[in-house]
Amino acid sequence: MSSESIKLLTENSVYESASLETPTLIIPRKYLFYQCMSFENVPRTLRNNLLLQRVRQLSPFNRPATWQVSDNNAAQVWFWDADRVDRIRDQQTLPALNLVPEVMLYPPLDNGLRVQPCIEGWELQYWSGRVLRHSRWFAAKPNFRDHADFVRVCGATDDEAWCEGEAHLLSKPWNEKAFWSRESLQSEFIAPRLVLGLFLAWFCLQLGMALGVQIKKAFLAEAVANKSETLADLVDQRDATLQQQEFNQAVSALVQSPSQLHLLAQVSTCLSAFDFTILSWQYQSGQTAVLLQQENLDTRALIEACNQNPTFTDVRAEPGATPSQTRLLFTLQDDASGASDVQ
Repeated sequence: MSSESIKLLTENSVYESASLETPTLIIPRKYLFYQCMSFENVPRTLRNNLLLQRVRQLSPFNRPATWQVSDNNAAQVWFWDADRVDRIRDQQTLPALNLVPEVMLYPPLDNGLRVQPCIEGWELQYWSGRVLRHSRWFAAKPNFRDHADFVRVCGATDDEAWCEGEAHLLSKPWNEKAFWSRESLQSEFIAPRLVLGLFLAWFCLQLGMALGVQIKKAFLAEAVANKSETLADLVDQRDATLQQQEFNQAVSALVQSPSQLHLLAQVSTCLSAFDFTILSWQYQSGQTAVLLQQENLDTRALIEACNQNPTFTDVRAEPGATPSQTRLLFTLQDDASGASDVQ
């Protein structure tokens, strides 16, 4: 990495000899905000959205950019002003390389308090369980009073020892894992490509198997063709027999069942004692619906008259679209309705 990669937002010759694995634009600690967020009772599917919401609430910027490191139920989040970084990068005519917070290039602690020298200024850190619980940046090296205030805020014990970090930068962010690690395989960058590679391998395997099947089919095609001619006559005879059987069943059902005209005659017989006008007649799935037009029609007497006809198992009356309309529903016996459906 060249010195220009270091000088995105600072001028400090001490770090010009740093060497990173990939070209990187480092954001100094003075431009970063930090927050350790707990998601102990939050489902994993909701954590990213909740994290973005919290960053928007904490950030004073219109367009914050973030770098996060997730560890079980805790998320270490650094955020900065993306517009300001873009402006400074444009002023220095720097390429659009990866942005990495400066803190990610210092080795983490398992537990304890640390005074970390930065590209500009100093940072007080409190680590617990390899998670940065609290962080505060100072333009000048913090004094004893600053240490005491930090310990009081972060909740560390007074007798916990301080250590001073080195200014040497790592060759890559400390949260980067090997490719075959669980964290890498589950990352949004690696996982889709890994799935795509597995799919291509599976597709090539299926293609090879399909070609083998086609070759085998070519050898069997001639033997199948010889037998097909013999079976074709048998299949034609079977189909003709089945068609004749279906035709006979349909004819038998038509002969044994009452026709639509017969049903209409039965309905007319039931309603012959009443004065009305039939507006429509419908039949579907063993049920006949008749729409009648008559003011103050005695539906109760009409239903009693219809129930005396053995052709129907049930008769119901429903109001029509207007007060003068009545809709009668006649339910046929099972044998009659099944036959009528055939018609």
